[in-house]
Amino acid sequence: MRKIALSAVALVGAVAMVGVSALPASAASTTTTTTEVTAGALTISTPASLALTNVAPGATATGTLTGVEVSDLTADAIGWTASISISDFTSTLQPSSSIPSTGVNYVPTTAAVTGTVTVANTTADTGAGAVQTASAVTGNNTATWDATVNVAIPSDALAATDYTATLTHSFS
Repeated sequence: MRKIALSAVALVGAVAMVGVSALPASAASTTTTTTEVTAGALTISTPASLALTNVAPGATATGTLTGVEVSDLTADAIGWTASISISDFTSTLQPSSSIPSTGVNYVPTTAAVTGTVTVANTTADTGAGAVQTASAVTGNNTATWDATVNVAIPSDALAATDYTATLTHSFS
């Protein structure tokens, strides 16, 4: 009887071992993982000053603006438009004389770009208007251009060495 009991215990133990080792190892656990892609800013930078050529009344003063840059770090697919406006040229030496901004012509070059963006340039006549338009934007990008600025000096302009205007670049 003892042999039968011992054999039965051994048989039950062997079956238990086979049953344990035959179970598949299928334990799985998942972790939801998230992140945030943050948006930066849309900025424009321009040279601090622009010197135009000295000319007589009735002529056109010209100058080259070098290195205007729009930096679009918004990580978006929305385009942008860069525009300019300029004030009238005034003089403290000749306060009764001014050079109207309507005689200003801004001719941008084709922009050098980084990132995924298509930029088209447009001449801004009469001292204001869009000069670069970005489309087909995906993610971050930059556009850098130069521009020729022409100023028609009226034939009745008075001589002065300090005619000054403010050229503003903006974007939307």
